[in-house]
Amino acid sequence: MDSGGNICQEPDKTLVQYLRSWGLREFHDEASYYEWQRNTLSQQDLQDLHALVEQRQGGEHVDADIRFYDFLATQPILSVIYSQRFDYFVKVGSLISPRLSSTTHVLDFGCGVGLLTCWFAQQHPHIQFVGIDRSTRSITTARNEAEKRQLLNVQFHVIQDEIIALDGSYDCILSTQALLQSEREPGLPSLNWRTFERTDDRSQQDALEVRTGLTIRLKALLNVLTPAGRLLCFEKTWNPGRRIFFQRALSGRRLIPISEPLPCSYYELGEMRVDGPLYEVSRVTVPGLFAWNEDHFYSEGETLYRCVGSTAVHMSKELDISQLQETVRGQHAILGSWSFRCGVWEDALAWGLCETDSGFRGLLLASEGEKDLIVELLKKVRHLSDSDFEEWIQDCWGHLCDDPQNPSTPAYENHCSSAQAIYEALPQKNIQHESTFKDGKGREMHIEVGRTNTLQYFYWANTFDQRQLVLMHTSGAEILHEYYQESLEAARGPS
Repeated sequence: MDSGGNICQEPDKTLVQYLRSWGLREFHDEASYYEWQRNTLSQQDLQDLHALVEQRQGGEHVDADIRFYDFLATQPILSVIYSQRFDYFVKVGSLISPRLSSTTHVLDFGCGVGLLTCWFAQQHPHIQFVGIDRSTRSITTARNEAEKRQLLNVQFHVIQDEIIALDGSYDCILSTQALLQSEREPGLPSLNWRTFERTDDRSQQDALEVRTGLTIRLKALLNVLTPAGRLLCFEKTWNPGRRIFFQRALSGRRLIPISEPLPCSYYELGEMRVDGPLYEVSRVTVPGLFAWNEDHFYSEGETLYRCVGSTAVHMSKELDISQLQETVRGQHAILGSWSFRCGVWEDALAWGLCETDSGFRGLLLASEGEKDLIVELLKKVRHLSDSDFEEWIQDCWGHLCDDPQNPSTPAYENHCSSAQAIYEALPQKNIQHESTFKDGKGREMHIEVGRTNTLQYFYWANTFDQRQLVLMHTSGAEILHEYYQESLEAARGPS
C-alpha cells in the first residue's frame, strides 16, 4: 500500500540500468543495505564518513560541505552512499528528462558527480549540457564518467565562489537539491502553533534569503538564464515553512510557475519519503495558467496508521465498532472465517478492522477525510482468492503481523501536518495538562495531554508546521503522561 501517493510518472527502465552501471544497488530495507555497507567500506571509511556528516551541519558549513562531497566522489564510497538514494534518482530523473526536450543549452547547478547530468546528456544528444559544482573531486569524477560514456555534449566545471558571475547563456537551468542547501533551516514560521498561515514580512524573508545563500545563488543563475528561459528545481521543500519561503523567493524575482508544481514520492531503504515539489518557472508571463499557491500539499494516505493484536482489539473497543458502515465476510482454507468491517468514529477517525478465526486482528485508522481509502480496501477484499487474501493482509499490516505486542505501542500516531485536522476533530476533549513555550520572536511550541471521549491523546505542535498526535486506549494513560513530561523537559532544555 503506497501511502506516499507517488505523483511521478513511471520510471524509465533504462535509467535503472544506467544507475547500476555506476555501481549503485537497490535496497528495500535498512538491514540489507547496512550489511553491504559494512562489508564494502573499511572501518576507517565509516569513521571518516561519520565525522564529515557531523562537520557539514546540514550543508550550512561551506568548507565542510565541500569536504563531504569530495569524500563521496571516490569509489567504492560513491556507489555505497548514493545507493541509499537509488529510487530518488530514478523518480527525479524520470520526472525531469521529458521536460528538457525543447531546450538547447542546459546548466545543471550543483551537479555533484554528474550522475543525473550524464544521464540527461545521454538521453538528449542534441542538447548541450554544462554541469557545475563546488566539489573538485566530484567534477573530476563527472568528467571521467562523461569520457568513459563518450558523451560529447556535456562539460563539467568547478565553481569556487558562488558570488563570481557565471559564464554562458542557458535556456534551461536545473537544480536538484542544490539551491536551498541549509537542510536544518525550517523556513518561515507560522503566525502561531494553531495555524499554518504566514505573515507577509518582507524583512524576514530577505534576511532568511541572505542567511541561506539563496540571494547569491538565484542572482548568479538568473544572470545567465535567457529572458524566456526556464528554471527547473527540485529542492527539499515539502515542509510548508521551507516551501512557502522558497516560493516567495522565486516570486520576488518575477518567476512564475508554467506547470503545476509536482511533489514526488520515493523510497529510501524501504521508507517512503515525499519531497519537492518540482518547480518549472519562467519570467515569461502566461496568463490564466498557474499561480503561486501556499496551501498544504497532502500526500494520499499520510493519515493512515496500522496496528495489530491486542492493540487493535483494545482500540476497536474504545472506538465503539458498533458505529458500522459496511462489512465483508469470507472463508479462508487456513485462516478460517474472516471479516473486514469499516466505519467512522465521531466524525474524526475512519477505521477498518480485519478479524480471522485463526486469531489475527488488524486495525486501520485514518482521518475522516481519507475514509474512502479504507472503503476501497473493503471493496477489493470482497473478491480476493485465498492466496490474494493473505497477500492483502501482508500488504496492509506487513511486518507488524509477526511483531510481539508492546503495551507502549500507540493505537494511532501521526507526525504529519494532517494531525492538526484530526486533533481539532477529536470529540469532548478534556485537557489534563498543557504548556505553550514562546521564544520572544513570535515562535511558539505547544504540548498537551488529555482525554477525548474514551481515548487518551497527546498532541505536540509548533510554528514550523511540526505536528504529532498520539492516541491510546485508556490503559495507556500513564504512558502518555510520561511522554508529556519528557517532552516538557526537552522543551525547557537544560536547567
